[in-house]
Amino acid sequence: MLGSIRKKLGLSQQSLADWFGIDRTTLAQAESGRRPLPYVGQADSRLRLAAQGQVLNLDGAPLQTLPPLPPPPIDAKPLERRLRECRYHLLRLDLALDKMRGKAACYEARLVAAPALRAWTGPVQDPEMETPWLHVFEGKALRCLRTECGAGPQALLTAQIAGWEREAALLQETLDGLAPTP
Repeated sequence: MLGSIRKKLGLSQQSLADWFGIDRTTLAQAESGRRPLPYVGQADSRLRLAAQGQVLNLDGAPLQTLPPLPPPPIDAKPLERRLRECRYHLLRLDLALDKMRGKAACYEARLVAAPALRAWTGPVQDPEMETPWLHVFEGKALRCLRTECGAGPQALLTAQIAGWEREAALLQETLDGLAPTP
């Protein structure tokens, strides 16, 4: 039970042992049930009740429940800084997507041209180089569209952009909900 209260309050064994004025290994053994918790005065009872928001009254009065402290206000500065980072990344990724689409258009044009180039029945300048050149022409287009700039890479970049947009929207929403600072 003591371990669960310690964990609920986010205390390390060392921190709680310091509060009790005992050695950390003694506390660890008490938590695991290998030995009883040594007498620590009212610190144990105070902590158990405080975890429920109650005060130990030594004068016999009934337990008093106190309201919790309010959480600290949100500091807008880190949120604003992160929002600026998001907007920067969005601009950068939007430019990268535009560049990627431009590159893909060239390779897609190669896929349109490749069958017509292969179907040519007229004379060619160097018949021995024609087939290898067409193979490279077509192969590079297929490889680059698959790995660098085609629908798959564009989908990955679009997903990344969507993540930054969502993060920016959530940050802006949080900032819009903050009370203005005087």
